[in-house]
Amino acid sequence: MALLAASDLDQTLVFSARSAQADVAGLVPVEDYRDATISWVTPGAWSVLADLVASGGFVPVTTRTVEQYSRIRWPQGPPRDAVCANGGVVLRDGVPDPGWDAAVRERLAACAPLPDVLDALTRLARELVAVVPGSEEPSVREVPGLFGYVVLREGQREALEGPRLGDLTARLDPWGYAVSLQGRKLYAVPRSLTKSAAVAEVVRRHGADGFVAAGDSLLDVDLLLAARAARRPRHGELLRTGWEHPRVELTGAAGAAAGEEIARWLLAATG
Repeated sequence: MALLAASDLDQTLVFSARSAQADVAGLVPVEDYRDATISWVTPGAWSVLADLVASGGFVPVTTRTVEQYSRIRWPQGPPRDAVCANGGVVLRDGVPDPGWDAAVRERLAACAPLPDVLDALTRLARELVAVVPGSEEPSVREVPGLFGYVVLREGQREALEGPRLGDLTARLDPWGYAVSLQGRKLYAVPRSLTKSAAVAEVVRRHGADGFVAAGDSLLDVDLLLAARAARRPRHGELLRTGWEHPRVELTGAAGAAAGEEIARWLLAATG
């Protein structure tokens, strides 16, 4: 197997109603949560994903927890390999690899303690309630032992963007943490916890020559730069922040149509 295809999921291959930039009535539902459909792909992407999964060389790479990842529906069953928790978990046939878990703990030893980061996120959450009248307090969550994130409420993203986001980024940077704002979620992730390292381990196990990759957020940058070739969609955090690199090409389309374009490129690049 020459190359694997590694791709982020949310806003890269699968899309919410808001990020799809299309009428979801014409899309294929791929995720339900609390009795409601929350993620879709185009019919064309669904067909291509079937071929990608069947190839055995497709690796979903996501910041989602294993539980959140397991909600995604795939044509003819899930891929054998997957990377969850921003590289914190490597799955094989749905089972976390204990050897990789141990390696990750060693990587994180030099970072500031996660409880300190969660305290900083909690203080920010309370500040957002104060500056957005009538809003609920954001939910501060922990991916145990790995990283923290905040689920923002209505109107709070706008209050966060700008100086507050910059201040948090500057505060957590010396602690060894990166900050990423994706949709309604604000992530604080150790810089040593990377998608690229986890994918490199999957590549090693497959005996592949490398991988191609796609992603839309700042947490995907290391993955995109480590790939033999890479794509990013014409939307998302990378586009919003002005990030670019000569080896990472931009799709022609945006929204769910970009997801289909990326899926077709991944298949062609590894087929």
